[in-house]
Amino acid sequence: MEFVDFFESTKVLATILHVISVIFGMGSALISDILFTFFSRDRKLNKTEISTLSILSKVVLISLFLIILSGLAIFLSDIDKYLSSAKFLAKMTIMIVLLVNGYILNNYIWDNLLKKDFLISNKRRNVRRLAFIAGAVSVISWLFVCILGIVSSSNLLYSQIIFLYISLVIISSVTSIFIENKNY
Repeated sequence: MEFVDFFESTKVLATILHVISVIFGMGSALISDILFTFFSRDRKLNKTEISTLSILSKVVLISLFLIILSGLAIFLSDIDKYLSSAKFLAKMTIMIVLLVNGYILNNYIWDNLLKKDFLISNKRRNVRRLAFIAGAVSVISWLFVCILGIVSSSNLLYSQIIFLYISLVIISSVTSIFIENKNY
């Protein structure tokens, strides 16, 4: 059995794993963003709230790992098809954004979020704004990747898809800063 034949024969299984991983990853990321907004209304996070956000963060990270593995298996089933697909290339670009955003959330924002004065201190305002922006980027990215995955075909060019995505990220980021300014 050849290399490509192996991945063609496992494509259905890889697709099932991929879809389930996206459901868990996107669901956990969206719930985490919603809960953070809800939990932070009283301008403090208790141990239960932090524990809940931590669990959801771990689910997102595991899901991202499984999305990458299953996505790679799907990609290897028809390399030429996927490399010539603007939709696929846009999804990969946005996945890179999700990975970078997740890295920032887990390695920079999370440490600050654990500090008791995170939601009230003026000296943490820039990190708090970054947290809100990262949340907005997360929501838009997950939803955009999901929509691209559902849409069966698109006549849009890669540049058009990315322009639309960046436009939505900018609008949501500005909105998140407005919300942070208004509430904190």
